[in-house]
Amino acid sequence: MMRSRVVSSLIVDRIRAKLELKPVEIIHEFKDYYGIDISYYHAWFGKELAKLNVHGDESKSFNELVWYADAVKETNPGSLCTLECEAGINRFRRFFVSFGGCIAGFQYCIPLLFIDATFLKSKYKGQLLCASGKNENQGFYALAFGVVDSETEENWTWFLQHLASILLPMGRVVTFFSDCNQGLLNAMGFVFPGWPHSYCYYHLKQNLISKHPKSGYGKLLQDRVINLFSRCAYAVTEEEFTVAMEELVIVGSSKVKTFISNLSRDHYANAYFKGMRYGEMANSLAESFNNWVGVFRDLPVLPLIEGIRQKLMVLNSQRRIEADKWTTILCPEMETRLWENAEAGRTWVVRCSSFIVFEVFADYSVMIDLEQRTCSCCLWQIDSFPCTHAVAAILAKKDSVYDYVECYYGIDFFRKAYESPIFPIPDIGKGVGSNSFAAGVVLPPITKRPAGRPPTKRIKAFGEFKRPLKCSRCSVTGHNRKTCKAVM
Repeated sequence: MMRSRVVSSLIVDRIRAKLELKPVEIIHEFKDYYGIDISYYHAWFGKELAKLNVHGDESKSFNELVWYADAVKETNPGSLCTLECEAGINRFRRFFVSFGGCIAGFQYCIPLLFIDATFLKSKYKGQLLCASGKNENQGFYALAFGVVDSETEENWTWFLQHLASILLPMGRVVTFFSDCNQGLLNAMGFVFPGWPHSYCYYHLKQNLISKHPKSGYGKLLQDRVINLFSRCAYAVTEEEFTVAMEELVIVGSSKVKTFISNLSRDHYANAYFKGMRYGEMANSLAESFNNWVGVFRDLPVLPLIEGIRQKLMVLNSQRRIEADKWTTILCPEMETRLWENAEAGRTWVVRCSSFIVFEVFADYSVMIDLEQRTCSCCLWQIDSFPCTHAVAAILAKKDSVYDYVECYYGIDFFRKAYESPIFPIPDIGKGVGSNSFAAGVVLPPITKRPAGRPPTKRIKAFGEFKRPLKCSRCSVTGHNRKTCKAVM
């Protein structure tokens, strides 16, 4: 008697509260609460029916985007929301949204923008494009996202053009981070010519690994190649870069040499990068956003977008409340970093050359120019944050170190970034007086179902590996503390 529809009626509230509920968990809950054994099929299909009941039909969800675009503009003033369909047949192509609260707050964030795409797992597939900034406390700040039918140069150009309509009126140059997707690179050069664009160091390293053998003696060479490439990327002077690059060309294989020759050093090397990266080298914040919204990726398009909005609304509210309790001048992460730098240089000797120029004697001597905010180690220029040498010189001069810290790290800017909230979008009147029917039915995109069971996990790149499990009790890999059987 315990069929899928009965299971669905009993777990519908659980699905509404916990989207990632697994069929195995449903089986255990029915055994614990009702003392009934149900099959995996009934648990799985019951979950699918409950999702259909909660989130609605996937094909009809595209038509509701017409109402949603109007609702976003009405409830969240200053938002940019666009729905585009194929002309003539009214079939969905792409959807872009950036909420007014996010747009208003981004001008107070660090001028960095991390661009990435992740695949969707729903019936009609597609790609979720995202643009995430970085707040003063080193967390991600979601500026905009969109849903497109596929990741193509045309769709990237369309997405970036909408971003340009947000960024250009702010009057400041933003540094972009992305992987080396050729379609995205072409679109970036077309929409933002001349703007700083950094390639993700992590993706470059993975691409480099695939160009070199990794078994036997080749594993040692591969490690050396990666080490040399890291030296090239993190080199702070052109001389350091040249020395590391010459050695890399000698050690690397022909594929490595070809890869390096086709890679513009202006987009990854600290010594040649034109722009400010604020110490960032990878596209990690975009990956953080993708992981943060991962629970919504198998939902229909409207619940996907609305789920992200609700989660953003709560996150921004929590950060606003949290910031009101802070009593320091800088955000906690940067305050800790600043005083760690001060402690590290506490025993160093500082000599004064002029009112603004100092020489600091650590393991080696460096020159600090407080007016130009430069240090011979170049870390102040690269990170846009006082290095240990700079902090030692500032304290020796008896100045306030806070006067030499970028405004993007202060609490005042953090509070302004989250000052404008994201407002709720009630759907109690959805369909009543809406223009969705007048505009015609928005059809779902055409998708071809591939053979086999649909994948739900990302295919790892060549050379990418999962960090081995390590026991915190005996420090041996292969198991965790709970299953540890070692005699202590």
